[in-house]
Amino acid sequence: MGISLQIGSIHKKWILIFSLWILFLSGLPANLIGSPGVLQAIRLDYLLNTKRQQLEQAEREARRLQTEASLLETNRYFQLREIRKTLGYAAPDEIVFDLSQLH
Repeated sequence: MGISLQIGSIHKKWILIFSLWILFLSGLPANLIGSPGVLQAIRLDYLLNTKRQQLEQAEREARRLQTEASLLETNRYFQLREIRKTLGYAAPDEIVFDLSQLH
């Protein structure tokens, strides 16, 4: 009978250790120990990667807009093309297809 009580006691200790380990991994006691926990660290890492991708996309867009602005300031052909596109005009040598009449 003494061996079965000892085995049951060992199981209880392992269950307690495992439960505490899961508790610390979850980040629930973060206020007490100051650690955010593994789950919170994973979420923050994912958020960081998402923000980095958004930053890269915004930087690419900014470079594209800077290039376009530079062309609008210096390139006469680009200026004329943008004016025609904005106002809906066509150059004398351009062919315009009106697809709105198809429906």
